[in-house]
Amino acid sequence: MNPLPPLDLPLLLEGTMLACFGLAWPLANLRMLRTRRPEGKGLGFTLVVLCGYLAGASAKLLLTAAGAALAPVFWLYLLNAGSVGLNLFLQWHLARPGRAGQPGSPAAVADGTASRHRGRPAG
Repeated sequence: MNPLPPLDLPLLLEGTMLACFGLAWPLANLRMLRTRRPEGKGLGFTLVVLCGYLAGASAKLLLTAAGAALAPVFWLYLLNAGSVGLNLFLQWHLARPGRAGQPGSPAAVADGTASRHRGRPAG
């Protein structure tokens, strides 16, 4: 009697893909928190990725509703969606007009950093 379930290679590969993609989002979030700059990805791109993860999680739930066992990769979809959601929030929060250090904010205009953000020297 074998206590381990049979290896489901497609599920294993899907989990590997989700784990690999999932590593990038926390790293991007940490970078954004460290630099306080929402650069590198647009909101549209991030929304599309978030929709993809939510669609994947929904597909696993639909299979469960049809009688299949909940696939363990469901939790990876949720974890990745949460990380992408945090990234989306950080992009929105850090790009708000008037935030200190952002181009065009009163503080950035006063100390001359607004023009440096656009690649031109202050003054």
